[in-house]
Amino acid sequence: MAKSMDFPSAAKKRKYSDNLEESSYTSNPEISYVAVPGPQGERGIQGPKGERGPSGDQGPKGDKGDSGKDGKDGKDGVSILSPSMQNIGWGLYLPSDKKIVRTGADEGDDGWVSFTLPGKSENSFEDYLPRGSVGLWNYNTQKINLRTLNIGSIITIRYNIEISTFMTNTEIWLRTFTEESDHYPTSYVGSLKYIYDYDISIDQTFFLESRGIQTNGCRPQIRTDNACSASLRSMFISVS
Repeated sequence: MAKSMDFPSAAKKRKYSDNLEESSYTSNPEISYVAVPGPQGERGIQGPKGERGPSGDQGPKGDKGDSGKDGKDGKDGVSILSPSMQNIGWGLYLPSDKKIVRTGADEGDDGWVSFTLPGKSENSFEDYLPRGSVGLWNYNTQKINLRTLNIGSIITIRYNIEISTFMTNTEIWLRTFTEESDHYPTSYVGSLKYIYDYDISIDQTFFLESRGIQTNGCRPQIRTDNACSASLRSMFISVS
C-alpha cells in the first residue's frame, strides 16, 4: 500500500534582481563597499566682472607710402552705343483716319494683308527720333523706314491693333514682313473665342541685317483664318 508523501511547496516566483542579489551574497561572503559618486551639483553663480586693464603704449608711426599711379582715362559716351554705333530713339505713329482692312484665309497674299496708315495724325510723336533719322514710318510707301539706320541696328515695334471677329475661335497672326529676308518676326497672337471687337498690343523685334532690308523697309501684316475687319490704331517704333 503506497504511503502518502508530502511534496515541497512550489517556490514563490521572485524578481530577477532578487536572484542576482542573493547570488552576490552567496559567492561573496565578505561584503565590501565601493564608493559611488553622487549626482552633479548645480552650477555656481558667475563671479563679478574684473576691472579693465590699462591701455598699451601706441606704436611708432609707419613710413609714408608711395603715391598711387594715375588711373586710365575714361571713354567718351560713344562706348554706351550698340556695336552698330546706332543712336537710340523712338517715334509714335497714328493714322489721320481709321483705315479698316478685310482679313481672311482668301485675302491678300496667302491670307497676309498689309496694314496701312493713310495719313499722318497730329498726335504722331517724333521728338525723340534717332539722331539723323527723318522718320521711322514712310507714309508714301506705307513701310517702316530704315534707310537712315545703321546696319546691325535693333528695331522693336509695338503694334496696337483693333480687330472685329465675325466667327468664334478665330486665329490671329501678325508679322513684320520684308522681301529681303526670311528672318522677319512672325507672332501667333491667339485664338479669339468670342465674336467681339478686340484691342490688342503685340511687340516684335527684328535686326537690320542687310543693305537690302535697309533700302526696302518692312510692312506690318496680319492673317486670320476666318473673315475679320482690322485696323492699325498706332505704332511705337524704337531703335537701338
